Amino acid sequence: MNAARGEPEALDAAELERASERLERASPAERLAFAVDTFGEGLLFTSSFGAQSGVLLHLWSRVAKDLPVVFIDTGFLFPETLAYRDALAERLGLDVRVVRPDIANADFVARWGDDVQRRDPDFCCGLNKVAPLAPLRAAARAWVSGLRRDQSRAREGVRVLERDGHLVRVHPLATLTKADVARYLAEHEIPEHPLVERRYLSIGCAPCTRPIAEGEDERAGRWAWTGKSECGLHARAPGDEPR
Repeated sequence: MNAARGEPEALDAAELERASERLERASPAERLAFAVDTFGEGLLFTSSFGAQSGVLLHLWSRVAKDLPVVFIDTGFLFPETLAYRDALAERLGLDVRVVRPDIANADFVARWGDDVQRRDPDFCCGLNKVAPLAPLRAAARAWVSGLRRDQSRAREGVRVLERDGHLVRVHPLATLTKADVARYLAEHEIPEHPLVERRYLSIGCAPCTRPIAEGEDERAGRWAWTGKSECGLHARAPGDEPR
Protein backbone atom coordinates (compact mmCIF):
# COMPACT_ATOMS: atom_id res chain seq x y z
CA MET A 1 0.00 0.00 0.00
CA ASN A 2 0.99 3.64 -0.51
CA ALA A 3 1.31 4.73 3.10
CA ALA A 4 0.83 8.38 2.28
CA ARG A 5 -2.40 7.93 0.35
CA GLY A 6 -3.72 4.59 1.53
CA GLU A 7 -3.66 3.21 -2.01
CA PRO A 8 -2.08 0.08 -3.51
CA GLU A 9 1.23 0.64 -5.25
CA ALA A 10 1.12 0.89 -9.02
CA LEU A 11 1.80 -2.25 -11.04
CA ASP A 12 5.08 -2.16 -12.92
CA ALA A 13 5.29 -3.47 -16.48
CA ALA A 14 6.32 -7.00 -15.50
CA GLU A 15 3.63 -7.28 -12.83
CA LEU A 16 1.01 -6.02 -15.27
CA GLU A 17 2.10 -8.58 -17.87
CA ARG A 18 1.96 -11.44 -15.38
CA ALA A 19 -1.41 -10.35 -14.01
CA SER A 20 -2.90 -10.08 -17.50
CA GLU A 21 -1.67 -13.56 -18.43
CA ARG A 22 -3.05 -15.01 -15.20
CA LEU A 23 -6.41 -13.33 -15.70
CA GLU A 24 -6.75 -14.85 -19.18
CA ARG A 25 -7.89 -17.99 -17.38
CA ALA A 26 -10.13 -16.17 -14.89
CA SER A 27 -13.83 -15.42 -15.15
CA PRO A 28 -15.07 -11.90 -15.94
CA ALA A 29 -16.18 -11.53 -12.32
CA GLU A 30 -12.71 -12.54 -11.08
CA ARG A 31 -11.07 -10.07 -13.46
CA LEU A 32 -13.30 -7.28 -12.22
CA ALA A 33 -12.69 -8.24 -8.57
CA PHE A 34 -8.93 -8.06 -9.22
CA ALA A 35 -9.36 -4.52 -10.57
CA VAL A 36 -11.45 -3.41 -7.60
CA ASP A 37 -8.97 -4.91 -5.12
CA THR A 38 -5.98 -3.45 -6.94
CA PHE A 39 -7.18 0.05 -7.80
CA GLY A 40 -10.01 0.76 -5.35
CA GLU A 41 -11.57 4.20 -5.71
CA GLY A 42 -9.08 4.94 -8.48
CA LEU A 43 -11.05 2.62 -10.75
CA LEU A 44 -13.07 4.38 -13.46
CA PHE A 45 -15.93 2.54 -15.18
CA THR A 46 -17.68 3.99 -18.21
CA SER A 47 -20.70 2.43 -19.87
CA SER A 48 -22.63 3.45 -22.96
CA PHE A 49 -25.66 1.41 -21.82
CA GLY A 50 -25.55 -0.03 -25.30
CA ALA A 51 -26.45 -3.34 -26.93
CA GLN A 52 -24.36 -5.69 -24.78
CA SER A 53 -23.69 -3.40 -21.82
CA GLY A 54 -25.97 -5.37 -19.49
CA VAL A 55 -23.31 -8.02 -18.81
CA LEU A 56 -20.66 -5.72 -17.38
CA LEU A 57 -23.24 -3.56 -15.63
CA HIS A 58 -24.66 -6.64 -13.90
CA LEU A 59 -21.15 -7.74 -12.87
CA TRP A 60 -20.41 -4.24 -11.60
CA SER A 61 -23.57 -4.26 -9.47
CA ARG A 62 -22.29 -7.42 -7.76
CA VAL A 63 -18.54 -6.86 -7.57
CA ALA A 64 -18.14 -3.07 -7.42
CA LYS A 65 -21.53 -1.85 -6.22
CA ASP A 66 -20.01 0.94 -4.09
CA LEU A 67 -18.31 2.56 -7.10
CA PRO A 68 -20.12 4.74 -9.67
CA VAL A 69 -20.82 4.07 -13.34
CA VAL A 70 -19.93 7.00 -15.59
CA PHE A 71 -22.26 7.70 -18.52
CA ILE A 72 -21.37 10.24 -21.21
CA ASP A 73 -24.47 12.02 -22.52
CA THR A 74 -23.30 13.53 -25.80
CA GLY A 75 -26.65 15.15 -26.57
CA PHE A 76 -27.02 12.98 -29.68
CA LEU A 77 -28.03 9.67 -28.08
CA PHE A 78 -31.10 7.66 -28.98
CA PRO A 79 -34.00 8.27 -26.57
CA GLU A 80 -34.16 4.47 -26.23
CA THR A 81 -30.63 4.53 -24.78
CA LEU A 82 -31.56 7.08 -22.12
CA ALA A 83 -34.65 5.07 -21.17
CA TYR A 84 -32.60 1.84 -21.05
CA ARG A 85 -30.01 3.55 -18.83
CA ASP A 86 -32.64 4.65 -16.34
CA ALA A 87 -34.43 1.29 -16.29
CA LEU A 88 -31.26 -0.77 -15.89
CA ALA A 89 -29.78 1.55 -13.27
CA GLU A 90 -32.90 1.16 -11.16
CA ARG A 91 -33.07 -2.58 -11.68
CA LEU A 92 -29.42 -3.16 -10.73
CA GLY A 93 -29.11 -0.46 -8.10
CA LEU A 94 -26.37 1.41 -9.96
CA ASP A 95 -24.96 4.80 -9.03
CA VAL A 96 -24.85 6.44 -12.46
CA ARG A 97 -22.86 9.67 -12.82
CA VAL A 98 -23.74 11.56 -16.01
CA VAL A 99 -21.10 13.75 -17.66
CA ARG A 100 -21.83 16.10 -20.53
CA PRO A 101 -19.90 18.32 -22.94
CA ASP A 102 -19.14 21.89 -21.88
CA ILE A 103 -21.20 23.21 -24.78
CA ALA A 104 -24.96 22.62 -24.82
CA ASN A 105 -26.21 20.47 -27.68
CA ALA A 106 -28.36 23.24 -29.20
CA ASP A 107 -25.41 25.64 -29.17
CA PHE A 108 -23.13 23.00 -30.69
CA VAL A 109 -25.54 22.37 -33.57
CA ALA A 110 -26.11 26.09 -34.12
CA ARG A 111 -22.37 26.71 -34.32
CA TRP A 112 -21.20 23.72 -36.37
CA GLY A 113 -24.33 22.55 -38.16
CA ASP A 114 -26.61 19.53 -37.92
CA ASP A 115 -24.48 17.66 -40.46
CA VAL A 116 -21.22 17.96 -38.53
CA GLN A 117 -21.08 14.20 -37.98
CA ARG A 118 -21.02 13.65 -41.74
CA ARG A 119 -18.39 16.29 -42.34
CA ASP A 120 -16.10 15.72 -39.38
CA PRO A 121 -17.11 12.85 -37.07
CA ASP A 122 -13.74 12.91 -35.27
CA PHE A 123 -14.30 16.52 -34.26
CA CYS A 124 -17.80 15.76 -32.99
CA CYS A 125 -16.63 12.75 -30.99
CA GLY A 126 -13.69 14.67 -29.61
CA LEU A 127 -15.75 17.55 -28.30
CA ASN A 128 -18.84 15.67 -27.16
CA LYS A 129 -17.42 12.37 -25.95
CA VAL A 130 -13.66 12.39 -25.41
CA ALA A 131 -13.29 15.84 -23.82
CA PRO A 132 -15.98 15.37 -21.13
CA LEU A 133 -14.25 12.22 -19.90
CA ALA A 134 -10.72 13.64 -19.94
CA PRO A 135 -10.72 15.01 -16.36
CA LEU A 136 -12.00 11.69 -14.98
CA ARG A 137 -9.38 9.76 -16.95
CA ALA A 138 -6.66 12.06 -15.66
CA ALA A 139 -7.72 11.45 -12.05
CA ALA A 140 -8.15 7.68 -12.37
CA ARG A 141 -5.59 4.90 -11.93
CA ALA A 142 -7.39 2.31 -14.05
CA TRP A 143 -10.33 2.23 -16.44
CA VAL A 144 -12.84 -0.58 -16.94
CA SER A 145 -14.69 -0.95 -20.23
CA GLY A 146 -16.58 -3.69 -22.03
CA LEU A 147 -14.33 -4.25 -25.06
CA ARG A 148 -14.37 -7.79 -26.49
CA ARG A 149 -12.04 -9.38 -29.03
CA ASP A 150 -14.83 -10.61 -31.27
CA GLN A 151 -16.52 -7.21 -31.69
CA SER A 152 -14.36 -6.07 -34.59
CA ARG A 153 -10.96 -6.53 -36.17
CA ALA A 154 -9.79 -3.35 -34.45
CA ARG A 155 -10.41 -4.99 -31.08
CA GLU A 156 -9.27 -8.56 -31.71
CA GLY A 157 -5.92 -8.00 -29.97
CA VAL A 158 -7.32 -6.42 -26.82
CA ARG A 159 -5.85 -7.81 -23.59
CA VAL A 160 -7.42 -8.22 -20.17
CA LEU A 161 -4.99 -5.64 -18.77
CA GLU A 162 -3.16 -3.04 -20.85
CA ARG A 163 -1.06 0.01 -20.13
CA ASP A 164 -2.53 3.24 -21.53
CA GLY A 165 -0.34 6.14 -20.49
CA HIS A 166 -0.73 6.52 -16.72
CA LEU A 167 -3.83 4.28 -16.76
CA VAL A 168 -4.27 0.53 -16.70
CA ARG A 169 -7.05 -0.50 -19.05
CA VAL A 170 -9.17 -3.36 -17.68
CA HIS A 171 -11.29 -5.48 -20.04
CA PRO A 172 -13.17 -8.10 -17.99
CA LEU A 173 -15.13 -9.30 -21.04
CA ALA A 174 -12.18 -9.48 -23.46
CA THR A 175 -12.47 -13.22 -24.13
CA LEU A 176 -16.26 -13.46 -24.25
CA THR A 177 -18.07 -14.09 -27.52
CA LYS A 178 -21.35 -12.72 -28.76
CA ALA A 179 -22.93 -16.08 -27.83
CA ASP A 180 -21.46 -15.86 -24.31
CA VAL A 181 -23.01 -12.43 -23.89
CA ALA A 182 -26.42 -13.66 -25.04
CA ARG A 183 -26.27 -16.58 -22.60
CA TYR A 184 -25.29 -14.34 -19.71
CA LEU A 185 -28.10 -11.87 -20.39
CA ALA A 186 -30.63 -14.70 -20.59
CA GLU A 187 -29.34 -16.49 -17.49
CA HIS A 188 -29.57 -13.36 -15.36
CA GLU A 189 -32.77 -12.08 -17.00
CA ILE A 190 -31.20 -8.79 -18.02
CA PRO A 191 -33.30 -6.95 -20.60
CA GLU A 192 -31.73 -6.08 -23.94
CA HIS A 193 -31.43 -2.57 -25.27
CA PRO A 194 -34.72 -1.96 -27.12
CA LEU A 195 -32.93 -1.26 -30.42
CA VAL A 196 -31.27 -4.69 -30.55
CA GLU A 197 -34.36 -6.29 -32.06
CA ARG A 198 -33.96 -3.83 -34.96
CA ARG A 199 -30.36 -5.11 -35.48
CA TYR A 200 -28.59 -2.22 -33.82
CA LEU A 201 -25.83 -4.33 -32.28
CA SER A 202 -23.43 -1.50 -31.44
CA ILE A 203 -25.24 1.62 -30.34
CA GLY A 204 -23.72 5.06 -30.12
CA CYS A 205 -25.04 8.46 -31.14
CA ALA A 206 -28.12 8.41 -33.36
CA PRO A 207 -26.62 10.30 -36.34
CA CYS A 208 -23.69 7.88 -36.51
CA THR A 209 -25.37 4.49 -35.96
CA ARG A 210 -27.28 2.20 -38.31
CA PRO A 211 -28.55 -1.39 -38.07
CA ILE A 212 -26.10 -4.02 -39.30
CA ALA A 213 -26.67 -6.51 -42.10
CA GLU A 214 -26.33 -10.26 -41.69
CA GLY A 215 -22.66 -11.25 -41.65
CA GLU A 216 -21.31 -7.84 -40.62
CA ASP A 217 -19.38 -7.47 -37.38
CA GLU A 218 -21.10 -5.80 -34.43
CA ARG A 219 -19.53 -2.40 -35.01
CA ALA A 220 -20.13 -2.19 -38.77
CA GLY A 221 -23.07 0.13 -38.17
CA ARG A 222 -20.94 2.82 -36.55
CA TRP A 223 -19.80 5.69 -38.83
CA ALA A 224 -20.57 3.37 -41.75
CA TRP A 225 -19.95 6.06 -44.38
CA THR A 226 -16.31 6.43 -43.22
CA GLY A 227 -13.30 4.30 -42.34
CA LYS A 228 -13.73 5.35 -38.71
CA SER A 229 -14.32 2.50 -36.26
CA GLU A 230 -13.73 4.05 -32.81
CA CYS A 231 -14.96 7.24 -31.16
CA GLY A 232 -11.54 8.07 -29.75
CA LEU A 233 -12.15 7.07 -26.14
CA HIS A 234 -10.21 3.86 -26.66
CA ALA A 235 -7.26 5.32 -28.53
CA ARG A 236 -4.01 4.44 -26.74
CA ALA A 237 -1.27 6.79 -25.76
CA PRO A 238 1.67 6.73 -28.23
CA GLY A 239 3.77 3.64 -27.65
CA ASP A 240 0.98 1.86 -25.78
CA GLU A 241 -0.81 0.17 -28.67
CA PRO A 242 -2.13 -3.30 -27.77
CA ARG A 243 -0.27 -6.29 -29.13
